[in-house]
Amino acid sequence: MIIDAGRVAATPLVPFAGQGWRHLGPRHDPLSGEGARIHGGRFNPPGSFPVLYLCQSRPCAVAELRRLGERQSIGVEGLLPRTLYRYEIALDRILDLTDDVVRAQVGLGPDILTNPDWSSCQELGSTLHALGAQGVTSASATGVGEVLAVFIQRIGLGRLEAHLAEEWRSVDQVHG
Repeated sequence: MIIDAGRVAATPLVPFAGQGWRHLGPRHDPLSGEGARIHGGRFNPPGSFPVLYLCQSRPCAVAELRRLGERQSIGVEGLLPRTLYRYEIALDRILDLTDDVVRAQVGLGPDILTNPDWSSCQELGSTLHALGAQGVTSASATGVGEVLAVFIQRIGLGRLEAHLAEEWRSVDQVHG
């Protein structure tokens, strides 16, 4: 699928204010999107720009951890220890793909957003980044909640504060 940059540019961006959640390995910077810049993610191709991928709820963060363990075939146990951060977020230029009207205007079906092939989402993210958007919100591919991909270089006067919420050293501590 090819993303129509004109349709994307004509789609209104909206404010986002709320919380985010993200699990990380120990000693990782909670405000760095370098891992996503290097390896790519749903909304940025490898070697492109830094992105913070945040869940909008703790259960979503737990589901994302479980999914990561499954994808890497090591389970949650193989990823521990982890730290869970809670973020306070206030941004004013977000594309809201949780809105059916916005998805239709951009030309994306919900299946594209959870598809294992990230190429259309990466193209959309690159277009949004070039247009100066601060990020994009969509359904989590886990089916649990919603995620917010924050384009670090575009935060500007927005607010993104990270606070250590929990440390997970055993599977018993990871519950959604």
